[in-house]
Amino acid sequence: MSLFQVQGLVKRFGGLLATDHVSLSVQHGEIHALIGPNGAGKTTLVNQISGLLTPDEGLVVLGGVDITALPMHRRVAHGLSRCFQVTRIFPKQSVRDNLLLAVQAHSGSSFRFWQPRAQARGLYAQAEQLAERVGLQHSLNATAGALPHGAQRTLDVALALASAPKLLLLDEPMAGMGPDESQQMVQLIETLREGMAVLLIEHDMEAVFRLADRISVLVYGRVLTAGTPDEIRNHPEVQAVYLGTETLETAA
Repeated sequence: MSLFQVQGLVKRFGGLLATDHVSLSVQHGEIHALIGPNGAGKTTLVNQISGLLTPDEGLVVLGGVDITALPMHRRVAHGLSRCFQVTRIFPKQSVRDNLLLAVQAHSGSSFRFWQPRAQARGLYAQAEQLAERVGLQHSLNATAGALPHGAQRTLDVALALASAPKLLLLDEPMAGMGPDESQQMVQLIETLREGMAVLLIEHDMEAVFRLADRISVLVYGRVLTAGTPDEIRNHPEVQAVYLGTETLETAA
């Protein structure tokens, strides 16, 4: 059984059919990319998956559990975490404090003066482990908002990892990055498959073809096709929806 499944998802906004009976699945340990031209419905689909929108029809299933009607926080409890297009960090706090808040929120504990010292040490250890996992161990004392853009995006990923997700939604993680920062993010994402599945929404086709095990192509709210990177790269209909003569590597 797939770790994650979307079955026949439909979302209407008045007369607009934004999500047209979309079905896809993500396997354990897989990086599955979702691509498509602007206006294809990617954001609407991801908002339904994460719980920001409720579908009109269809199912969202994670780990064999129907989470279609659950709010966002309960989906997180079932193992779904999301990074948004716009970075969501606490910019005036240190990197360490950002990570402490995240691990505290998901551990069910709080920083109180009567809290056992061992428990507080455990939270600090978890925060430092997260920092090391994403390569921010040397920036723990830095103010989050003063970090370079790529490092802020990396911190955002670390905050999402604090919940130990089964499925991580990455919504355009390379947006606004330079080549070096994008390369670092690609390297980080490659390591994530060891402990979870990843659903990646990204316009950087070079990164998509490097990272993805499978790719689903969304056009006008429908899944046009799904397959391996080689199958998608050479698919004539996929090339056509990217205006024919453009290659997927240069499409936005």
